[in-house]
Amino acid sequence: MRIGCVIMASGEGRRFAKIAGAGRNKLLADAGGMPLVVRTVRSVPAARFEIVVSTRWPEVARVLDGMAPGVPVALHEGGFRSDSVRAGLAAGAARWDGCLFVPGDQPLVSPASYEALARAFEGDPARAWRLAWQGAPASPVLFPRACFGALMGLAGKDGGSSLLRTGAVDVSAVEAVRAEELMDVDTPEDLAAVCRALEGMAG
Repeated sequence: MRIGCVIMASGEGRRFAKIAGAGRNKLLADAGGMPLVVRTVRSVPAARFEIVVSTRWPEVARVLDGMAPGVPVALHEGGFRSDSVRAGLAAGAARWDGCLFVPGDQPLVSPASYEALARAFEGDPARAWRLAWQGAPASPVLFPRACFGALMGLAGKDGGSSLLRTGAVDVSAVEAVRAEELMDVDTPEDLAAVCRALEGMAG
């Protein structure tokens, strides 16, 4: 079974830039010694998932080319979440049985949690699977191939979560190993919290 992984790296990061300063792309902010998006990409087990980064930022593509060589980048010009979904999924939909969508600013998901998501999907590939903590659902989310048509048909600001809200697919949760895995970065304070978590994990 082949499972794709689309790293969603097209967001504007307005809240981050409003505090950190105009022109600051949060995906390129330092997260424990490397750009945030690079850390997210490297957190995904490449032996388990076929990784594609979907971004509309040429600067993100350039950084990934230097720091994550061999990882395909789907560079697009769309300004909506649906554009990023389509660009990433189109890169591998023909060969994937399922696709995991990972926010580019969520770098702390553990290899064990990624493995648990993959195993759950392999056990029941007709439903979607998402990471959770103590029952509270979160990202990333793994969609079955049966959802690919609906995902490619998304428009505007809608992302994969719209399929979950409407009940278009049954969804189950996989518990994360640690609460910190669900952390993402919307503000400089969030980034500082992620860096502290990284230090704690290293120690």
